[in-house]
Formats: sequence, C-alpha cells, structure tokens
Amino acid sequence: MKKALMIFGGLCATVFLLLVILISFIVYNGRGLDKESKAYADAAIVAIASQWNEKDLTDRASPQLMATVKDPADLDRVVGMWRMLGPLRKYDGSKGDAHIGVFWPSGKTITAVYVARAEFDHGSAMIKLSLIKIDGVWKILGLNVVPDSFPNPQAAKPNI
Repeated sequence: MKKALMIFGGLCATVFLLLVILISFIVYNGRGLDKESKAYADAAIVAIASQWNEKDLTDRASPQLMATVKDPADLDRVVGMWRMLGPLRKYDGSKGDAHIGVFWPSGKTITAVYVARAEFDHGSAMIKLSLIKIDGVWKILGLNVVPDSFPNPQAAKPNI
C-alpha cells in the first residue's frame, strides 16, 4: 500500500509539474500572441476600411470565412453597405486579445477577437474583428461593422 501511495504521489507531482510548465508556456506565448494579433488586427481594419475594397478583405480572409460566402454577390452587397460609411477618417486602435485552445486530438487553435471604434466620412461605427492563426499566419475569421446610425445614401459618393 505504501508503495502504491508513493507511485500515486509521484504521478500527481509529475502531472502538477507538467501543468505548471504548460500554463507558463501559454502565459509567456500569450503576451506575444496578443501583440502580434493586435498589430495584424489594426493593420487589417485600416486597410479594409480605408476605401472598403473587397479585395483587401478577401486577401486576408481565412478559408473558414470564405467558406461562408456562398455567392460573391453577397460579399459585394455587404461591403457595399459598409462603403456607404465612406472612407476611414479616424481610427484609434483596437482592444482585445488572443486565445489558445487545446483540443484532443486535433491540437491547438489560436484565435483572437478585437473591437474598435472608427469614424468615417458619413458616420462612425463599431468594428469587431475575429482572427485565426493558420500555419503561423493570422487570417480574418469574421468581420462585423455596426454603424452608430445608417448613413444617408445620398451623402455617400458613388463608386465609379
């Protein structure tokens, strides 16, 4: 019995040590992930919202985001609605952080969520950006733009 308790105690100590190492690893890497994901989020928001160019979004889109776009006309319609806000005029940066999810047996998933306020020619909006890191590269998992009020369509300059 004493030998069994010693073995059990040794296993518990080993598991505890592994958990401490894992948590330390996550915390250490988490700070770096927060910094790089925030930089990516801010650059992506500015690039996309500066002129509401659909290509700026699709170039940064994850395969998961693109899989939700059944008809390219739907994406064009959504970006066209955002375009009514006009070009980006003021952006103060985003707030958020990265998350590491460990799943058995598929491995880890690294995501991030950021929220930002922005002012445009024809109003202001809250922007929520979800990211995922795939093969070491951040990609957009989701983008939601919520105007404070709907802009006047006559105020928006037509795209030629």
